[in-house]
Amino acid sequence: MATKRRTREQWQRLVDKQAESELSVSEFCAQYDLTVSNFYLWRKKLSNDSQPFARQDNWLAFDMPASGDQSIDSAWEIELVLPGGVVLRMNRAA
Repeated sequence: MATKRRTREQWQRLVDKQAESELSVSEFCAQYDLTVSNFYLWRKKLSNDSQPFARQDNWLAFDMPASGDQSIDSAWEIELVLPGGVVLRMNRAA
């Protein structure tokens, strides 16, 4: 049996319909011939799409000299704190 491909809009309707129903995700998926894993995948994907993006004015601009302008002794460090507690640190020691 071939897998039925659904559009983003069809998945959104299914996710909304399940939320309005009194059925569990498992029951809903069985009734509509969906796999539970695909349902959760699409629900998460659609949920992330509806989240607003960070406003552009939250960005911090800074200038770094071009690599040709740097002396061998110049040092720098950048720390980027990401969601989920992930911290990315980049540095160039002097």
